Amino acid sequence: MKPNKQQPSEPSTESKPDPKFIAQQLRRPSGSFADKISLMMNKVNKPLYDLMFDVMELHKGDYILEIGFGNGKFFDGLFLKEPELQVSGIDFSDAMIASATTHNRDAISSRKLELKQASSEAIPFPDQTFDSVFCNMVIYFWDQPEKHLKEVHRVLKPGGTFYTGMRALESVLVFPFVQHGFNLYSTEEWKEVLDKNGFSGIDMLTRRDPEIEVEGKKVQLESCCIFAVKK
Repeated sequence: MKPNKQQPSEPSTESKPDPKFIAQQLRRPSGSFADKISLMMNKVNKPLYDLMFDVMELHKGDYILEIGFGNGKFFDGLFLKEPELQVSGIDFSDAMIASATTHNRDAISSRKLELKQASSEAIPFPDQTFDSVFCNMVIYFWDQPEKHLKEVHRVLKPGGTFYTGMRALESVLVFPFVQHGFNLYSTEEWKEVLDKNGFSGIDMLTRRDPEIEVEGKKVQLESCCIFAVKK
């Protein structure tokens, strides 16, 4: 994820964070608020991860990359689906690297999981390394998506699959913070971006989330997993 040059001051414990601060923390969690924002992301994004792992085709010995893993809570879900995976993750945030390392000590010590601090504009792995690459709610922070997709394409093996987790546009718009630096797409717009950047066989599965409360209102988000094969 690409950082903002200016990071706002953290809110006091008595005040409610403003949408701009939340948006910048979502882009790159940092400081004492990082753990709080990552727990919020986990709660909101669990249905999206559940959908992603239902959709992903995983096989014994596959090498998988997650871009933007947050505090790393959901790596266990990959290993539950297929125990004999090799998984790597990259995230731009120092705080998330530290948190995910703490949460995944056993997988890291057994060398099933490797975490690196990096931007997806420059993925620190050789060409044709991964069978699959995935990310959830990360594309909104790609100011120039073609640069990130070029890297995803590069590190995928021939015929490898890229899985994008996102929300339907009307679902994203219920959050006030998306007005501050988010690059928003409808699912059809994102499919077009993938098609223009070296991916084919583009398909999608969607699912309605359980109800949550946003700004005092009950809402039901729509999770979407778009998957495409390296041309």
